[in-house]
Amino acid sequence: MIHKLSQKNSLTKKHTQNYRQYFALNRNTAGFNIQKKELIYTLVSDKSDGAFIWDIDDNKYIDLTMGFGSLLFGHNYLPIRTAIENQLTKSWSVGPMSPLAGILAEKITVATNTERVAFFNSGTEAIMVSLRIAKAVTKKKNVVFFKGAYHGTFDPLLTLKRDHQTNIAKESIPGITQSTLNESYVFDYGSEASLDFIKKNTNNIAAVLVEPVQSRNPSFQPIAFLKEIRSITEQNDIALIFDEVITGFRIDIGGCQKKFNIQADIVTYGKIIGGGLPIGIVAGKSKFLDAIDGGFWQYGDQSIPEAKSTFVAGTFCHHPLAMVTALKTLEILETSNGELLEDINIRTENFCNKMNAFFKENFPKLSIVHFGSLFRFVTPGKYKELYNQLLLNGVYIWEGRNCFLSAAHTTEVVALLEDKIKLSCKQLVENGIIKTQV
Repeated sequence: MIHKLSQKNSLTKKHTQNYRQYFALNRNTAGFNIQKKELIYTLVSDKSDGAFIWDIDDNKYIDLTMGFGSLLFGHNYLPIRTAIENQLTKSWSVGPMSPLAGILAEKITVATNTERVAFFNSGTEAIMVSLRIAKAVTKKKNVVFFKGAYHGTFDPLLTLKRDHQTNIAKESIPGITQSTLNESYVFDYGSEASLDFIKKNTNNIAAVLVEPVQSRNPSFQPIAFLKEIRSITEQNDIALIFDEVITGFRIDIGGCQKKFNIQADIVTYGKIIGGGLPIGIVAGKSKFLDAIDGGFWQYGDQSIPEAKSTFVAGTFCHHPLAMVTALKTLEILETSNGELLEDINIRTENFCNKMNAFFKENFPKLSIVHFGSLFRFVTPGKYKELYNQLLLNGVYIWEGRNCFLSAAHTTEVVALLEDKIKLSCKQLVENGIIKTQV
């Protein structure tokens, strides 16, 4: 496998090595293993279309990474590309506010059943701001979040460890110091212990942050637990924050809030709504969003910003290209009346069911879990070699392993994908890496 992939991706490996001295990229060391170091590199691609990408060796792949889940319609989608091209002829600079930002804000509030919206550059920034305004408004300092969730790269959330007596997040990553984590509490998602802790510490907790369906564990959907958290937080002036950077505009236009009928105080969005361009959105109740600008006031009278505001900023937060792609994305979703999302999600469910039936009969240790168009392979032990075999057979899955189908993954593309997965499993058996019926 090492020899075959090294040949197939020779220009990718050469490019990676040529620039390693200058280009610091953590993805190029992900899962480093001295025995397999020749297989550790990020695929380099400069061409994409629909459900496919091509690497610089001109190999074609079915793409299951899909811009880390940001490309709902597929690569190089003509309506999105046209919107970008048209905007380029008008303005793609910042400084004065683009008229698109206000229009988009209003449309997002309607689509997500929220009251106000603020724009940023990424999901990480959106999470950072959501916690800041939650603390500013509640005047409390502690945050509860859950093991297994992914909330970007904001320091107070970057750990998988906790003190098992206090549940305070513990230092685990170089550069993230304990003092940064001392206001963060980590619990197992769905646990009674977390509910008990929140109830007993309502005077100190500013926010409970959840990924309603965790992208690393999409089969776990604890609706009753979420409703209980909503009840506790609502009664005790605690901000309930839904991180819907991945689930938003995927499972439903209204995200998990709509799907589960649970209204959070603050919701963060990104990925899909940006149409492939960088965006982060903080949406929610005026009570919290007013901490960004002081709240509503108007010209011609004595009204003033009544709320005490914190500080946020960013050069590219309202970039015209991101605003126009978000507007076009929302237009496409709304025009389809939910049918486009439903079609992609049903196609994903059918694909996962078919593959799970195949796995159950032939490779019981393998499985796929999913939520909407997000899915993950469950690959214990040596079964992890499936990803390298798939790459060899023309299926690209990034090292974080979250996979996505898009509108461009037609029935024909999915059928081809199924064949490639079955072939890859057969080859792993032939190479003595895994066994059937184990």
